[in-house]
Amino acid sequence: MSTARTTDVLVVGAGPVGLTLAIGLARAGVDCRIIERDPAFRDRGVRGKGVNPRTLEVFDDLGVADEILARGDLNLKIRSYRGDRLRHEVDPAPANAPTPDRPYGGLLMLAQHHTEAVLRDRLADHGVTVELDTGLVDYTQDGDGVLATVRHGERTGAAPERIAARYLVGCDGGRSTVRKLAGIPFLGETWEEERFLMATMRLDGFAPDALHVWDDPRFGVGALVLVPLRQDDTWAVHASVTPDGNGRLPAPTLDTFRQLFAERAGLPDVRLHEPTWSTVWRPTVRMVERYRDGRVFLAGDSAHCHSAAGGQGMNTGIQDAHNLGWKLAAALRGAPDPLLDSYQAERLPVARAVLAASSAQHRALFSGDGGARALTDQLLSLANSAGADLTGLSVHYRGGPLGRDLDDATGIRAGDRAPDAPCATADGTPTRLFDLFRGPHATLLAFGEHPALSALSALPDLPGVRRAGVLDPDGHARRAYGIDGDAVVLVRPDGHVGLTAGAVDPAAFTAYLRDLGLTG
Repeated sequence: MSTARTTDVLVVGAGPVGLTLAIGLARAGVDCRIIERDPAFRDRGVRGKGVNPRTLEVFDDLGVADEILARGDLNLKIRSYRGDRLRHEVDPAPANAPTPDRPYGGLLMLAQHHTEAVLRDRLADHGVTVELDTGLVDYTQDGDGVLATVRHGERTGAAPERIAARYLVGCDGGRSTVRKLAGIPFLGETWEEERFLMATMRLDGFAPDALHVWDDPRFGVGALVLVPLRQDDTWAVHASVTPDGNGRLPAPTLDTFRQLFAERAGLPDVRLHEPTWSTVWRPTVRMVERYRDGRVFLAGDSAHCHSAAGGQGMNTGIQDAHNLGWKLAAALRGAPDPLLDSYQAERLPVARAVLAASSAQHRALFSGDGGARALTDQLLSLANSAGADLTGLSVHYRGGPLGRDLDDATGIRAGDRAPDAPCATADGTPTRLFDLFRGPHATLLAFGEHPALSALSALPDLPGVRRAGVLDPDGHARRAYGIDGDAVVLVRPDGHVGLTAGAVDPAAFTAYLRDLGLTG
C-alpha cells in the first residue's frame, strides 16, 4: 500500500451535510477531502426536499441562498381533498412573511439533488471537489490523528489508498460506515408496520403551483400526497400502503400508482406517467448516544434519523455541520479540545428534541382523519401540535459550555440565534447584520457610542473576529437583540450568540476568544 497522503479533515459522505461541512472548512482555509461511495451524483428522488428558514440562513452565510431560492418554490399553496372533492385551499405565504429579523419565511420545496448541486458548485469555488466512487474501508486513530483506508472505484477492485487526517467526520447517512467502525450504537426503532410508496414522475392535469393532499380515515395524509418539483418538471408522489392477504406489498410501479390514485383521488383528468425514480420507504427513528469518538465525529443521518414528518432530517444535519465546521477549523489553529466537546453538548439535545417532535408530528399526520388539517397548520405556522419549532429559528444553546452573559445589558442571551436586521456601520454605510456575519469569522457588534464603541479600539486586532459598530436609525437591531443602552454582542461563526455585555473588559474578551480559537 502506498504512503499515506495527508489532509486536515476527511469528510465521508457528499450529501448536503458533508458538503456544508466541507464548504465551512474550505472557506476557513482548512485542507480537506470529501469522498462519496456512490459512483455518480444523484439527479432524481424525493428525499430532503423541504428547506426550512434556519437552513436558508445557513445557506446565506455560505453564499448560496439566492441560488437555492431561485431553484425552489417557497410557500406552496396547499389543496386538501377527500376523494374527488376539494375541501380546502390555503396559502401559507402571508403567515410566513419575512420580517426585519427573519428574512426567510416559510418552507422552500427543492429536491435534494438540486441543493447538492448548488453546494458542490460552491465547494468547487473553494478549490475542493467530491471524490466519487470512493468508500471508507477502515480507519485507526491515535492522539495525533486518523489513518483511514479508502478504496477508489471499489466496484472495480481498485487498490486502496491511505489518508492521514487530523480529524474524520462521518456524514454518510443512516447506514454510516463511520459510525459502525467507531462502534457507536444507533439506538431506536424502525416502524415495521408502516410502508410508503414514493416516486417521482411526470403528471398531467395539475399546475405546479400547489401541494395536493388527500386525507383518509385509515392513512391520514398518507393516503396520497403530490408535490411539484418544478426544476425537474416532475412531481413527488407519496402513498401509504398495507400488505395484501399474503403479506405482500404492492410494487412502486406506474400501474400501482395509477390504481392508488384512482381509488383515493378519482380525478379522471389527472394522468400519471412512468416513474423516473421510486422506492418503498419505512420510518426509522434512531439516534446515537455520542457524536464523538476521539478524533472521529458524526453529523446528520449518521447520528440521527427521524420520520420525514416536518422535513427536519436534512435541515438538522446541515445545522450539525455548520456547528462543527468552525470548531474543527479553530481546533486546527490550536483551540483547546473542550471546544470540540461542545459540538455534542450543543447538538445532541437538538437532535433528541427533533426526533421526539417529528415522531409526534408523524402520528398526527398519518394516523387517521384530520391529517390534512395538521399539515395545513404545520405549513401555516411551521409549528406542530407538539409545540416544536419547524423553522429551526428558536434552536438555542443557552446554558451550554460556550455561552457567556457578563450582565443583563441585552435581552438576547448567549446561545441564542443571532437575528438579522437592517442597520448601518459606524461610518454610516447601510448594511444588514447578516452581511456582517457572512464568512468564517466571528463578529463583534457594538451598540451605542460610549463605552461600547470605544471599547472596540481597546481590543487587539484578531484575524478571526470582525468588529463592527452598529448604527440603528430604525431600531430594528436593538429590538431584535433587546438592547436599550450600550452593549456588545459577540456572534459566533455559526450565527449564534457567544457573549453579551454592557461594558467590555478587554482581558476577559481576549481570554474568551482564545477559548474559541479565534485569536490566531
